[in-house]
Amino acid sequence: MIAKTVNAFPVSEHELQVSLCDYLDIMVRPDVFWFAIPNGGFRSIGVAMKLKREGVRRGPSDMVFVLPQGRTAWLELKVKGGSLSDDQKLFRDVCLTNGHPWAVAKNLNEAIDFLASVDALKTRAA
Repeated sequence: MIAKTVNAFPVSEHELQVSLCDYLDIMVRPDVFWFAIPNGGFRSIGVAMKLKREGVRRGPSDMVFVLPQGRTAWLELKVKGGSLSDDQKLFRDVCLTNGHPWAVAKNLNEAIDFLASVDALKTRAA
């Protein structure tokens, strides 16, 4: 299996996501395309209204992984004390009902375990 990083318990969701992105830059399979959905953060009312009209919705996961064979996996990141909003729970349920792998990770090790389970990570030669 793949060695895990030592920074498994970042303080903020931002730090957790940055740590995961750093890990993915090295360890994601070359045939996996991944990206973040920047739904969080504070915006002016004008920007928020513009984004809403453009189709931005509440609930989608923080990270998306386009996998081989037409699969897509979704990963929500939370740190200790964080919980899913009602919109995030609805999104989770829609993903799982439609056969999309979905997980919430509260630390880097949980994120890595999920990504390994959906075969998104490089493996070492035996």
